[in-house]
Amino acid sequence: MLSTDKAWEKFGRDEPYFGVLAEEKFTAHKIGENRDEFFASGRRSVSRIIHRFEEHFGALVGGRVLDHGCGVGRLALPLAECFSEVVGLDISPSMLAEARSNAKRLAATNVRFVLADDELSAADGGFDFVNSYMTLQHIRVRRGIRILSQLISKVKPGGGFHVHFSVRTDRLRSRALWWASHHIPGVKIWQNICAGRRWNAPAMQMNNYPLNRIIVLLASHGIGDLLISTEHHANFLTCSVMGRKPD
Repeated sequence: MLSTDKAWEKFGRDEPYFGVLAEEKFTAHKIGENRDEFFASGRRSVSRIIHRFEEHFGALVGGRVLDHGCGVGRLALPLAECFSEVVGLDISPSMLAEARSNAKRLAATNVRFVLADDELSAADGGFDFVNSYMTLQHIRVRRGIRILSQLISKVKPGGGFHVHFSVRTDRLRSRALWWASHHIPGVKIWQNICAGRRWNAPAMQMNNYPLNRIIVLLASHGIGDLLISTEHHANFLTCSVMGRKPD
């Protein structure tokens, strides 16, 4: 099984849009006719995130935003339409190259895309809003918790955040298939062929995070007022947590 970072870079090289949204219409041979729809989905997500945050925590002040796990810019580019500066972080150089191409195509000059590491060292300074959506679930929990702590450290006093992660799969059958694809040689190849994908397409690793550990981590940063919501992504139940860091 490929490591998370290597698998993500393989998605970035071969299927950068499908790697972000695993729908057939966003595969490499179909993205040309569906690119506008792909980014429209990002604008809807950004609008929903900002609306929910401001409804519960008040207006977002300032304008510096960090988008963790930016991929090809699905959220970072719509965020750049709403804020003065956006920094997109991703572990895949190929994803970042595609994101920069999309920014150039859309004439988005207030967004930059930089390579991520676990310390977020390329994201200098503090941010008025930190976003990590559909990203942490693809990172093993122990590592993801450390990254999450770094993300919250990047939030300026009075700034806000939105983090998202998987909490469980829905059915035993789904969990068994996921385990088999990761541990039994040949199962992932068979799944890829049945789905009409390349035989060596990497598995999209999913990891379930314990909500209590997230809450304890946020409390260690002085954050106790939280908005928590759930949503289903395919066979996974996911959770969004929003909050504002105390002044």
